[in-house]
Amino acid sequence: MDLLATGKPWIYWVSPIITIGAIVAIIGVLIGYIVKVVALKYPRQ
Repeated sequence: MDLLATGKPWIYWVSPIITIGAIVAIIGVLIGYIVKVVALKYPRQ
């Protein structure tokens, strides 16, 4: 148990990677929605 208490938790280095990935995924979904749905609804002339 002492080794577990003194070890650095893995979440400290992996959480920024997960957070950045989630933000990029959300932005990608929003851009994809705009391109596929909104742009088709209002075509350029």
